[in-house]
Amino acid sequence: MSDLGLKALVKNTATTLGRQLIAGIIQLVTAVIIARVFGPEGNGQFTVALLFPMVLITFLNLGIGSANVYHIGSGKVSLSTALRTSIRLWLILGVTGTVIGALSIYFGAVRLFPGVDVSLLWWSLAVFPVTLGQNYLISMFQGLQLFREFNYVLLVQPVVTLMLVVVITVTGIADVGYLIVAYLVGLVMAILVSIYFLAYFENADNVIPDNADYFSSAINYGYKSNLSNILAYVNYKADIFLVNFLIGTSAAGIYIIAVQLVERLWMLSQSVSIILLPRLSQLNSDETKRRQITPIICRWVIALTLLGSIVLGVLSSPLIGLLFGEAYLEAVEPLLFLLPGILAGSGTKILANDIAARGRPELNMYTAWIVVIVNIAGNMILIPPYGLAGAAAATSIAYVLNLLLKMLIYSYFTGNKWGDSLFIKYGDVRLMLMKISK
Repeated sequence: MSDLGLKALVKNTATTLGRQLIAGIIQLVTAVIIARVFGPEGNGQFTVALLFPMVLITFLNLGIGSANVYHIGSGKVSLSTALRTSIRLWLILGVTGTVIGALSIYFGAVRLFPGVDVSLLWWSLAVFPVTLGQNYLISMFQGLQLFREFNYVLLVQPVVTLMLVVVITVTGIADVGYLIVAYLVGLVMAILVSIYFLAYFENADNVIPDNADYFSSAINYGYKSNLSNILAYVNYKADIFLVNFLIGTSAAGIYIIAVQLVERLWMLSQSVSIILLPRLSQLNSDETKRRQITPIICRWVIALTLLGSIVLGVLSSPLIGLLFGEAYLEAVEPLLFLLPGILAGSGTKILANDIAARGRPELNMYTAWIVVIVNIAGNMILIPPYGLAGAAAATSIAYVLNLLLKMLIYSYFTGNKWGDSLFIKYGDVRLMLMKISK
């Protein structure tokens, strides 16, 4: 078997996973403090309020971050060109999104976010343009495969936010609005660090000539990716929205604990995805290697996520009781129902990156439409009679369907058998060790 570059891929993945683990621990500590100090009601208010700017970002980022990763990773555009184009688009979309957000709050806050203090939504609106800019900047590091700087930058926000949350807690401030301010300050600090790193690499960027057409190329690739990401986000967050809408903010505050815990199992697949997209884009002229890399990575990710799912499932009750208190023990049941979907989602992320690296992000969008419809319908049907467990079950069904559809598309492109990507093989451990040791 030809050299697949697995040593570098595993090294970068391990570094990124290490950062994700550190960030995950920091975010978990932050979530524990907020949950215990502010209770289910305050935790639900904070969580739902922050969903508002994230929805704006998901709908209005135009997929420029993904376009940057693909075009920089494949050597089709320089860092300078991508940076200038991203700044132009950030100014346009930042203003547009802020206006849309303000109108949404003014005319529809009560209807769209029942039970959430309107002042919190105004505070959270400021998160939108800052996060949008940071997403564009961080994609530059990913496209250049500068994962050390990438990981440093992504640690800034959770570290700063935790420090400020501790200060808020110690001083006895009981206003949820200050939590949003703490989150916002963390984002601003991350942007400053990103600019510091990029200033050096932009000055050294003199290999690839400017691409005058990149503005249109970025939008053409990005909007397809963005539509897919919009649907994926709706798929991931529909259950939280509908729990809040159908049951209330206290229920959402409990349900989000289950979601936050199970989504930690995605750290491995997210780390791999970050490394895999620019790597597969780089291999656009070597289909043989690409066909070999994706199944190996996918089945390893699924196997390791399965192991983590079993451990979390067994420890879920004592873990939630210890970390969050007895008031959140109702989160155990939905957590268990979410685990099959999380497992399926880990494999879906890998296959979706392979499809996007082929320059066909719209195919991920087509499957996402089907999955979102199934997810929303399932939540509407199952939440009224089964509560939080119904929301989790509907979400897992949607995630499993997503994996099946991605497998169908991936197999069509490559001719690989489904089992090659889903089930760990006897020779996988030996092969991985051999490649790493080279």
